[in-house]
Parts: sequence; C-alpha cells; structure tokens
Amino acid sequence: MRHPGPFGFLLEGWENRSVWGWDEGTGSWWAQLWRDDLPDDPVADAPHVSIGPLAGQHISAVSGLVPLIAAATGADPDRIDQLLAESMR
Repeated sequence: MRHPGPFGFLLEGWENRSVWGWDEGTGSWWAQLWRDDLPDDPVADAPHVSIGPLAGQHISAVSGLVPLIAAATGADPDRIDQLLAESMR
C-alpha cells in the first residue's frame, strides 16, 4: 500500500520543516529537507536538500530514501529507517 504523505521528518536538527512522501504522478518517493540551523531563503524557499524526481532521481521503494537521506544529513541509516517507519504510522 502506498502512503502519499507528506510526512514530517523528525530527525533532530531537521524536523521543523522537512517532509517526505510518495508522488503518484512520477511513481517515486521524495524528500525535501531543511536544516533547522540554516536560514530559509525567503525568495526561493527551496529546501536545503532535495531528493527524488525534482533532483533527477527515481526512487521506487521507500527504502531507497534511507541511504540518500543518511548521506545528506550525516545521520545513521538505521535511525533514518526508523524515523521513516514511525512517521508513516
């Protein structure tokens, strides 16, 4: 079963605005992450990290987000996997 989201992403230091989910149109999972300690760009409002179709990536399984988010945030992949699972509940 697909869960379109968006879901909050509750990794410490990234939890204020970061979201992730499923895009039915592209058939891909995505994530848009904003670091809590960096200023927002008031003009573009672009995420600090974009993962998925907008970044030229097709991610057909939610597990495919785990290594990409871990690399972008420096967090442990097991912790990322746990957070994604918890936010889908």
